[in-house]
Amino acid sequence: ALLAFPLFALSQTEQYYVTFLKGTVVLQRTKQPLKPGDKISAEDKLIFKDKTCKLNCISPGKGRFEISATQGKANEEGELLAVLKSSLLPVANTYHLSTRALMFEGYEPKTYFRSEETNNRILLLTDQALPIVSSYKREAGNFFFVQYQLNGKTITRKVEHSELGLQFKPELFMDGTSHTEKAMLCYQSKESGTARSSVLAEFIPVLSNTTEIKEQVKLVSKFSGITDPKKLNAEITSHIYANYGKIGLETLSNLGQ
Repeated sequence: ALLAFPLFALSQTEQYYVTFLKGTVVLQRTKQPLKPGDKISAEDKLIFKDKTCKLNCISPGKGRFEISATQGKANEEGELLAVLKSSLLPVANTYHLSTRALMFEGYEPKTYFRSEETNNRILLLTDQALPIVSSYKREAGNFFFVQYQLNGKTITRKVEHSELGLQFKPELFMDGTSHTEKAMLCYQSKESGTARSSVLAEFIPVLSNTTEIKEQVKLVSKFSGITDPKKLNAEITSHIYANYGKIGLETLSNLGQ
């Protein structure tokens, strides 16, 4: 009987699992930066290192939540501090996700690199080619390139295009140590000796890799408490869309295997 009360009290403290972090968020009671997979409770206090930091977490069976530095209040040291239970905002699945194609032959860049739902944030995996439709030729004079303004100049970089698809290396979007926030995806075609260039889409590149996204898929699968495969896929996809950007469902499905 003596053990009943502390066990009951413990059960009243909601547990959350960290799934995504932007910037450095420190758990006050341990003085350690949080990392994906860490367990935190409703009573915990979080310290945000700057105003751009945010954290996503899952409570099994209750869904996804977000807490950002904008909800924190400055303490005596000038750090942004927030108590988890009074600052959490539920994250709704507001994305209208398309279904996977029965016969997948690659993405159409004109539509793939546009996404109103993510404000044109497109997730690009730097260690995996993006498969595209075969109507875009690879012969000499035909190629994809990105173009953007950075450090007061126009930068144009050719995108590597193999039979596997388009390869988006980090250096495509860099000038020295500066990263561009926006870019245009363009295509040059050559017919009858005449070269023509066209802008296919303007987008915000969000770069990651297969290891990081696989880890995100694993965390949401493990802690969401969702057993229905269709609902779980929707939860995973919404999580990626919200925290990174648009990703092809075929690509995401392959990462989850």
